[in-house]
Amino acid sequence: MAKVYREPWRAHTEKAALQRLSEAGIRAPSVLAGGSVRGRRLLILRRLHGTAPGSGEEALRRVIPYLHRVHQITGPGFGRLFTPVAASWGDYLRERLLSYQAALARHGFHEAAATAEALASASPPEPDAPRLLHNDPEPGNFLFGPAGTAGLDWELAIYGDPSLDYARAAHAFVVHPVQMSRLLTDHGIPHSEETLAVYRSVHLLGRLMSAVTATPPDPVAAQRHARDLITKTT
Repeated sequence: MAKVYREPWRAHTEKAALQRLSEAGIRAPSVLAGGSVRGRRLLILRRLHGTAPGSGEEALRRVIPYLHRVHQITGPGFGRLFTPVAASWGDYLRERLLSYQAALARHGFHEAAATAEALASASPPEPDAPRLLHNDPEPGNFLFGPAGTAGLDWELAIYGDPSLDYARAAHAFVVHPVQMSRLLTDHGIPHSEETLAVYRSVHLLGRLMSAVTATPPDPVAAQRHARDLITKTT
């Protein structure tokens, strides 16, 4: 399977993530070759077979152990896999949130921009180590099959706090944060409901920024994310 990337850093990230997963024996596509086409980076990936999980609690219950295995892989610093230079998770997250704040303010989403600024001024809990995150755990990025669960599309992977992956997954799989907390407890995974709630906001701010800065912008998605951002989850 040939995969062409919009930006070179996406190809670098996916290749680095797949290498780490292969070393850990975690099911994911393997890189067969690389190159470029019309000035864009290209990777040839081994195709995996299986079925997409769909959304919901039962699907997420099967994805959580996979993500937990991924999170046992650690890196040298926080941030993108090919340049994990942030000294702390808080430094990396603060930089991201301030970029969200600036973009959202420019596009007139002042309430969301204020939320991003407030979160940037807070101090998130520091994980015990920079841990590999999928960082885009949508249902379409997993396959269920006889050999187990596989993760796809690692081009946004970072080293960070596993709770961000779980918060993103809860939203993507349409699972209420309180129920997500129960699922993590069932799997014996330490977490904080407060931290999951903060990372839900971080996730929605990132989605909102992507919607308003896309070419062309996606106003329907932007309004949905802005609405979700102010929706209480307790």
